[in-house]
Amino acid sequence: MTDPVDAPGGAGARPATPRWLVAVVASLAAVFIVVLFFVLGRHLPWFDESGAVAPIPTPTVSATPTATAEPTPTPTPEPAAETGPAAAGVHPWTELRGGECLDPFGSPWDETFTVVDCAVPHAAQLIARVSLNPDPAAAYPGEAAITSQLNLACTAPTVLDFAAAAAYPDVQWQASYPVSDAQWADGQRDYSCFISRSSGEPLAGSVQVVAAG
Repeated sequence: MTDPVDAPGGAGARPATPRWLVAVVASLAAVFIVVLFFVLGRHLPWFDESGAVAPIPTPTVSATPTATAEPTPTPTPEPAAETGPAAAGVHPWTELRGGECLDPFGSPWDETFTVVDCAVPHAAQLIARVSLNPDPAAAYPGEAAITSQLNLACTAPTVLDFAAAAAYPDVQWQASYPVSDAQWADGQRDYSCFISRSSGEPLAGSVQVVAAG
């Protein structure tokens, strides 16, 4: 006796899977795959927002200021030292340079002097103003040391015109100079030689030797 063969649709056949169920399962699988890739992608290096490469800014060219050379200042030349007698008029003693004819004349120690033309009669003449020592560090030599050399200094043939002075029988010399260490330290380093007449009569013309040239 043979077993009966299962016929399609018979009592022992497996029921067929509905098509809509297959479609639902496929859709769920697709959604699961998308979600899986999204989750995995969040943990991949290229998806890390904290590690995102910041855009490199486009460099801008800034103009570097060009240094302008300062013009070299032109040195102002020192004014040339004045030479020769001071002009006619009233001057402080510091402005006299030698050769000035003076009228009136009180003493070599006057603070101011009136300079006049030597061609007119005058009471005195400053024939020399000479520095004792131009070195600013030099010590005051003392009044005695200065006065000991004034006679020769004020009557030297290089400063006093003996031919012109011989016209006056009472010609005399007088001098001013720094009399203390305080004056010396204050810059008074010159001695000044004056020629006048002991009688008080005026001089006529210059008695100073005029330097050649």
